[in-house]
Amino acid sequence: MVTFEFFVQEGCVPDESRARIVSDIEAVCAEVLGAEAGAVSVSWTVIRKGFGFRGGEPSTTSLVRSRIPDGHGSDVRARFLRSIADAWCNLTGATEDEVIVSARDWSWTG
Repeated sequence: MVTFEFFVQEGCVPDESRARIVSDIEAVCAEVLGAEAGAVSVSWTVIRKGFGFRGGEPSTTSLVRSRIPDGHGSDVRARFLRSIADAWCNLTGATEDEVIVSARDWSWTG
């Protein structure tokens, strides 16, 4: 199973685009991680206007946190992160500087 937590600034990711984002993210998981990906679970947290800032200005940055099955090498992990970032930018119109993508193993407890 792969889990995602999406933290987005209010107004930056329209509600009507969320189903497409999830669908494309599921496709990336299947393509890069294969059958190991299994089910994909997604949660959304919207940061209200006036509560997220970057460099003293209202933020437009989204955080895409994921947990993936254990044991993927750095080459697979890099491809996964790059593919997720590309999909996010293509679907939301965000730039690379407006999305932070992370992936940790299920067993990681840090």
